[in-house]
Amino acid sequence: MRLLSSSTLWWLLLGAIIVFFYLLKLKRKRAVVPSVLLWKRALEEMEANAPFKKLRRSLLLLLQLLALAALVFTLARPLVVTRALASGSTVIVIDSTASMRARDEDAGSRLDRAKQLARDMIDSLSGSDRAAIIESSSRVTVSSPLTSDHATLASAINDIQETDAPGVLTDAVRLAEQISKSEYDASVVIISDGGSIGFSETQPFLEASRRSVLSSRQAAVRFVRVGRRSDNVGIIALNSRQHSEGVRREMFASIVNFGDHNRTFAAELKIEGKLVDAQTIELGASERRALVFDSLPGEGGLAELKLDVEDDLASDNVAFAFLPSAHRVRVGVSGENPFLMEALAVNPDIDASKISTTANSINSEFDCFVMEGAGVVEGNRPMLIINPPNAAGLWRETGQRERPEITSVERSHPVNSFLSYGDLHIESIARREVAPWLKPIVSAGNDPVIWAGDDGHRRVVLIGFDLAQSDLPLKVEFPILLANSLSWLSGRDVTSTERAIRAGQPAMLQTVAPSATITTPAGDIREVSARDGSVVFAETLRAGRYEVNGGAPFGVSLLSEAESNTTPRNAIETRAGEISGQPEAFYSEREAWRWIALLALAVLMIEWWVYNRRIA
Repeated sequence: MRLLSSSTLWWLLLGAIIVFFYLLKLKRKRAVVPSVLLWKRALEEMEANAPFKKLRRSLLLLLQLLALAALVFTLARPLVVTRALASGSTVIVIDSTASMRARDEDAGSRLDRAKQLARDMIDSLSGSDRAAIIESSSRVTVSSPLTSDHATLASAINDIQETDAPGVLTDAVRLAEQISKSEYDASVVIISDGGSIGFSETQPFLEASRRSVLSSRQAAVRFVRVGRRSDNVGIIALNSRQHSEGVRREMFASIVNFGDHNRTFAAELKIEGKLVDAQTIELGASERRALVFDSLPGEGGLAELKLDVEDDLASDNVAFAFLPSAHRVRVGVSGENPFLMEALAVNPDIDASKISTTANSINSEFDCFVMEGAGVVEGNRPMLIINPPNAAGLWRETGQRERPEITSVERSHPVNSFLSYGDLHIESIARREVAPWLKPIVSAGNDPVIWAGDDGHRRVVLIGFDLAQSDLPLKVEFPILLANSLSWLSGRDVTSTERAIRAGQPAMLQTVAPSATITTPAGDIREVSARDGSVVFAETLRAGRYEVNGGAPFGVSLLSEAESNTTPRNAIETRAGEISGQPEAFYSEREAWRWIALLALAVLMIEWWVYNRRIA
């Protein structure tokens, strides 16, 4: 037990004054009585009241001293250790990051145990005590604001689901301290294995500022630890590399055995669902191994590495990466502009050839086409069209505009990556009515200058002005514009590499349909509306393969060493010092002054009753 206001104990010295009053010699009036036999006891009391004689035992004195002590201890605000939440307001932070899915608890996962502990804490709330629930994953969510309603808090706890996403627990604690800042008696309780108390792997420069967030200066921060062991093997890195000659490619993986015993298991690599390599891996305790896969198909695609191993955490036994095609983009170029061939020739990933605009050449073995002023757009191959004539059902010229100035650019589109159109000079552009699936990505006021779109069979980029009527071919942006356009047309742009993302990262999908139907690894079906041909899917909290109806699947991976290392932390560091974890149990300090005040009141009532009984 400890006291919040220990200085009030000086008031115990008032007990000496009470004792002093009992030592005072009473002054009595002289009176004549017929006999002194009945007054012998009174004479004895007069002798006892002598200042320097031994004090007689007195029940009233004992009760008064006990009442004084109880009142002083009430003012001292004593704290007693109890298996319950501290009195006042408590913000409970529940860690639901990937490591909390580790199944080393008797009742299931670490998150299951954390939720049970949180429910036990809620059951211990009494009177006007309040609590709030914060879920900490890749995103921090206030599941329930401060309330004393047990049903609301229990429902918020039950709604917390397991995720495969990494996170930074300090962000949740920062929010918890903000919530508790306005409360008089506030505390923060962290239920976690301590695995995500570190700092962002991608933003190490924030470490110093984030470390100052965990502070006990405004609210008491307590750490309740869950988790018992580290028995896990995980993939912590997976990526591809293409050699300078552009043909040979390799995939690299890094796996770690975080357990304390040897492991033997199989590792399988698939490209677009087809098995291309398999290895048997032997890992010693705490051993790290780099894997190299070089027998890869030339087409490329979504690569999936899977470990066939039984451990505590399944989330990191599968990982995805995008493997680009080994082939150069074969481009057929139609037009007499020499700048086109020169700009394409500087790109080692492009194999450009001059073609005629006959139907046979359009349907030849090219990956895509660049056509300037061409009138033939038949076929289903992707095309970059520059200043074309009218084409029925696709575009129709409606007028001209002189010297337009670029005012808006769709920066999110891959064609516009690393480009600036601010100093582009154009003599004139053709105003056009285009098919609805072609969307403007560069505009001059209300007049689009460049369009891009997908009709469900092919992709098209349309540049609506004559290159000879502009200074674009003379600028360094021209080869970049061509490279971006051909990468997007051939499916090698950044949206293709985003087919492999981290858990918790939104997936960006391209579609010509008004919506996309996505099937999660758990088999749940989600329908997401499209906007301007793009779909943003944010429910990527589980690792695995996501199927897209009418589109290419994408993979979600954990790839986090901090989460794969499931060793429970015994303490967390704060600016106020180290906070030790209470392993799978919770003991807090609650103020006991209310009960001591009731004791003081009861003693005073007894003292009053004893006094009145004596004088009666």
